[in-house]
This record gives sequence, C-alpha cells and structure tokens, in this order.
Amino acid sequence: MGKKFNSSSDVALVGAQIRQARIGQGLTLVDLGRAVNVHHSQISRYERGHMSSVGKNLHKICTFLQIKDDPREYSTGTSSLGRKVDELLRVAPGCEPAVTKLVEALEELIAAALPASTSAGGSVSSID
Repeated sequence: MGKKFNSSSDVALVGAQIRQARIGQGLTLVDLGRAVNVHHSQISRYERGHMSSVGKNLHKICTFLQIKDDPREYSTGTSSLGRKVDELLRVAPGCEPAVTKLVEALEELIAAALPASTSAGGSVSSID
C-alpha cells in the first residue's frame, strides 16, 4: 500500500471503477461504507477521484468490490488518446453521448486544421 497514482486521469479511472462496481452490486454509499467500515463520505471522495495514493481504506473498498487497487493497472500515461477514450467508455458507459460529442468536436478541429497543416508541410495524426 502507499503506492501513488501517476496522474489525475488514473485516479479518476479508479474512482469510476469504484462507483460502477458499487452501483452494479446494488449498494449505496452507506451500504458499502458499513460493509467495509469506511465512512460513506470518504467513499464518495474516492469515487470523485479525490485521492493520490492507495491506502488501507481504498484497499478495503477495492477488495470488497473485487476491483484492482494497483495504480499501475490504471496508468494511462503512455496510452494513446483513442485508448483513453475507450477506457473511459468501458468504466463509465453512461457518458457515451458526451464522449461522442467530444470526438466529433475533435474531428471538426482536425478538419479545420487540415488545410493549414498540409499547406505548411505538416502532417496530421489521428486520435489513435
């Protein structure tokens, strides 16, 4: 324990995993808190990504919910943007409409930048 997360996006992914697993098991914050002897307000903070390392309470929550608490499992530091979007959709499927709009906006930015970058001799890389 005491392992640090590499980035805020890694922390957000763990929080989303906790929330998804808790809701998937039909548990409220209070139910989960009672089951693992951790105050429900602390669990809420974890779900919102307000943590920087894996401590004993986070470990108890993850063990109970049968999810990983190892920061290396959630590291997105070297992932491409496309893989990050895929992971976000996997851990928070309810956000798909917002992610779709975001990707469409990125595609519009790429299309708008295309004439400028190709005329300047630049290249355009894809999201993946």
